[in-house]
Amino acid sequence: MIRTLRSIQRIRGSSGANRLIYYFKKLPVLGKLLKDDIYSNVALKQIFAGIVLVLKVLWGFLNKFAYLGIVVYLPIVLTNKELPLAEQYALFLHIFVVLSFIVAAVSNVFILEPKRDKYICVKLMRIPAKQYMHATLLLKGLTFFIYFLPALTVFAGIFGAPLWHGVWLTLLLTSWRIVTEALNLLYFDKKGIVLVKKLGWVWSVIGLGCLLAYVPLYLGHSFVNDAIGFSVPVSFVIVILGGIAGVYIGKYPNYRSAVDVVTKIDDPLLDMSRMMKEARVAEVQTKEKDFSPEQLKDQQFQGKTGYAYLNAIFFSRHKRLLIQPIQRRVTIIGVLFIVAVLIMFISPETFSKLTTYLLGGLPFFVFIMNYTSIGERVCRAMFYNCDLSLLRYGFYREQAATLDNFKIRLIKLSGLNLIPAFAICIACTFLLLLSGEEWGLVDAVIFWVTILCLSLFFSVHHLFMYYIFQPYSTELNMKNPFFFIINSIVLGLSVACIGISSTSSFFSLIVLAGTIAYMVIAVTMVYKFSSRTFRVK
Repeated sequence: MIRTLRSIQRIRGSSGANRLIYYFKKLPVLGKLLKDDIYSNVALKQIFAGIVLVLKVLWGFLNKFAYLGIVVYLPIVLTNKELPLAEQYALFLHIFVVLSFIVAAVSNVFILEPKRDKYICVKLMRIPAKQYMHATLLLKGLTFFIYFLPALTVFAGIFGAPLWHGVWLTLLLTSWRIVTEALNLLYFDKKGIVLVKKLGWVWSVIGLGCLLAYVPLYLGHSFVNDAIGFSVPVSFVIVILGGIAGVYIGKYPNYRSAVDVVTKIDDPLLDMSRMMKEARVAEVQTKEKDFSPEQLKDQQFQGKTGYAYLNAIFFSRHKRLLIQPIQRRVTIIGVLFIVAVLIMFISPETFSKLTTYLLGGLPFFVFIMNYTSIGERVCRAMFYNCDLSLLRYGFYREQAATLDNFKIRLIKLSGLNLIPAFAICIACTFLLLLSGEEWGLVDAVIFWVTILCLSLFFSVHHLFMYYIFQPYSTELNMKNPFFFIINSIVLGLSVACIGISSTSSFFSLIVLAGTIAYMVIAVTMVYKFSSRTFRVK
């Protein structure tokens, strides 16, 4: 088994090193230090493989902390911060048990997961299926336990729970996931069906599980607590079942069939890139009914020339791709407004909490406005339906051309994003006026300016990222890691803003100054660098 595990790790390390070298070579200055013959330099590739391994380990720990922090801990703090720590801990256990023991056990099955790694190792490298599965399952189980252990221990400590709670929870979760892996394998052996491929079943469990997990946040009490979660009979049963399941997995005789059924070369779940490409193209692809020849004679194009005419045609032909997401966002805002009004009549106390949160929760709208923006969708539509073809011509990548296009598209995108921003402002204004809270004209102006500036900020951000990093390949998948890293940083800062405690006027001033500065920086950098960065990959 050790030899098999080493072979698998060498294959994974080599593949990861190649990807890291490729993207390192894309760095503006440092990338030139590496020559093309680096791929044949075994010693240097081993160094890069070591770096990849370290990054994977760090990501393994950070991933668990992010999961527990954002998905489990943050909703509790935002909605029930006033509860005693013991009751908050009960809510934490409830959400964690439902999401990790039920939802993840159905949606994240490793043993029958269609994975390219299985195809390469078993089909191409001829590693015996049984040896491959034994080695990878052992590694997966150990890393699963190790990665979860510090995160669960830390978050249990935040709620004042003893250290052994985190350790025991990790052991119970690992044992239970071994049980669910064995159940999936047993069901496949008896029925020949891979449950993780039944997307209807998987998404039904995800939807119902999330509902069950977060309903107690509204009720203020949980269905699971430490008395149930750490009871001796329940713990004893889970650990024993985990041991039995581990023996079954170890002695399972038909791993060849289990691997074959999830490594078919035409399986869309295996060839994830093909499946995602088709989904991405379908999302931004135009349909015949979207436009007609008569549109080219429309009065709105009269007097327009050059890139203004080009973009006017583009936005006219792709109106459905632009208007539909705006309509959905406005509809959601309208529905939430109606629900809030109903809550005002049904439960005035709950409505009072909502309006109090609106009054002091302005920083939270940084996170909301990030997802309200349709910038990423518009950029993908522009790339696939316009820029993909025109970027092959030199004149389209010239500084003047890119700057003209950037300004025209920024105005259009900002106008679209301002529609849901105005809807949010109107809805929140009416709710605060209905609540009877003290909310004067100055407060209203500060609120409106902040929301509208945030809308403009993310309009600039998405278009700026598109022109400077141009992350899309011809298959519409993202190939630029720096695009992903910077977007992750922006998302992280959006989440961090939730914890900011400052006056509304000061926060609004920061947002206004940040938006203006970002617009100036974006226009300057697009003019200077887009001729080199804005291209087809």
